Amino acid sequence: MAMIRYQMFIEEEQKNMLDDLHRRLNLPVAELVRRAIDRLVDEENKGVAYQEADEQINTLLSLAGVCEGGPADLADNHEQYLRGDTKA
Repeated sequence: MAMIRYQMFIEEEQKNMLDDLHRRLNLPVAELVRRAIDRLVDEENKGVAYQEADEQINTLLSLAGVCEGGPADLADNHEQYLRGDTKA
C-alpha cells in the first residue's frame, strides 16, 4: 500500500500519550496513529466507536429541564455561580 504524507495538529497531552506509547511499545508514532485510525474505522463500521459517548450525552440531556427556579441569568453566568462569585 502506498504511503501518503499527512500533517495535522494534536493536543499537547495527545502528543505526550503518543510519545509514552512509542517508548513502551517500541513502535514509531506514525504506526501508532495508523493503528488508531484503523481501529476507529473498524469500530465505527461495527457501530460501537461512539456508543459510550452517546450514552453519556443522552444521560446529560435527560437532566435538561429537571430543575425549576433559580436565577434568571444562570445559563449566562453559571461559572460565577459554581465558584460562588455571585449571590443566588
